[in-house]
Amino acid sequence: MKTGLTLGSLLLAIALLGMAPAASLADHHEEVTNPDLKCLKCHSRNLKKTLEDGEKMSLKIEVADFEKSVHRVIGCTGCHRDIVKGEKHPSREPIASRRAYSLKHNQTCSQCHEDHDADFEKSIHASLVRDGNDEAPLCSDCHTSHKIQPRTDFEPVNGEPCSKCHVDINEAYAQSVHGGARSEGNQIRGKFIKAPYCSDCHEAHEVLAVSSADYLVETCMSCHEVAKLAHEQWLPNAAMHMKSVGCAVCHAPEAELRVNLQLFDRIKQAPVRRSEENITLQNKLAEIDPNGNGLDPVELWKMMLNTDEGGQPSDIKLRGRLEVANGVDAHRLADHSEAIRSCESCHQANAEAFQNVTVSINRPDGRKESYKADSKVLSSPISVDSIGGFYAPGGTRIRWLDALLVLAIVGGLAVPVGHFALGKYLRRKNGNKSK
Repeated sequence: MKTGLTLGSLLLAIALLGMAPAASLADHHEEVTNPDLKCLKCHSRNLKKTLEDGEKMSLKIEVADFEKSVHRVIGCTGCHRDIVKGEKHPSREPIASRRAYSLKHNQTCSQCHEDHDADFEKSIHASLVRDGNDEAPLCSDCHTSHKIQPRTDFEPVNGEPCSKCHVDINEAYAQSVHGGARSEGNQIRGKFIKAPYCSDCHEAHEVLAVSSADYLVETCMSCHEVAKLAHEQWLPNAAMHMKSVGCAVCHAPEAELRVNLQLFDRIKQAPVRRSEENITLQNKLAEIDPNGNGLDPVELWKMMLNTDEGGQPSDIKLRGRLEVANGVDAHRLADHSEAIRSCESCHQANAEAFQNVTVSINRPDGRKESYKADSKVLSSPISVDSIGGFYAPGGTRIRWLDALLVLAIVGGLAVPVGHFALGKYLRRKNGNKSK
């Protein structure tokens, strides 16, 4: 009897110990629904799975983090539906890599978040994923897997999640007028407008390549709505400047600048992208500068000859823009009081802004693929037809055109002056004859 009692007590103690983890979770994590306790009983421990590439992937879930997640209401099986279908768990199915596992569950997110997934598929990030870039972000890279914050709280001041990849750009932003305003109360212009962050200018999911569309100026104007009017008060031909000069050129005064001559289809009203339709032009780009020392005026002229493709209507030209040379400087925007207002910085011979010239075509994902060009292409008579309307009086002066202009003026004046002189001479001659 005594032995039986002792054995019964021992079995009871073991049973209570077995229930302890679940009871502890229930006591301290009331927000977690009961079905999830069964999952967390194992996954709150330090579990790991060895992947085929040799990495050991942690399967541990921080319960406190899961409680704060907006997904706690749908529970574990809301995303891990394969378990509900009765498949053996834990699964023995091999996982190639952490990346492969994340790619699989990226599709899980799209089942509920269709709109965001549609936006993401149009983004530069999705293009990089399709190209096989293992560094391109997926849903879990930005939102995490189990600690997904509500949208109202997803406004981090430390740069997350963008800064995980764009470290240099985030540091430049922190030094900018926008970053400074954000760190000092997150407001500009009194209490009316919040300082912008990454997603305010680039969108959260439909993140476009900067070169894929002309949205940057309009993005700036969405907050600086009086900027056009303000520029018109002092800047001659303000509309043309805003079309041909990026905002950061003047508002990031320490930035390195360049003139980018972008291949642009006037019929489609869009930048030319690498594709099978433009294979002839792409081959020209690859072959036209065999020495790799930059396209000179003659090479640029040859490249632009006969750019029509396969009988398809095309009017491909070079659209010139003065812009900041790299994305880091583009985010280091200064206060408006420090903006460049000197016309001489561009409108003078050998202006520094015009010494760095590139010719670019867009990649399929929208990013620019640039080719170095000789700065002489901006001032050579051979380039007149190639560079189209990009002309800065004084800065890109083509002296051959100046000579023609002088000849035209002289010729224009010579006609009436000659006519007047000839008439006077003939009248004088006829007068002498009559005497």
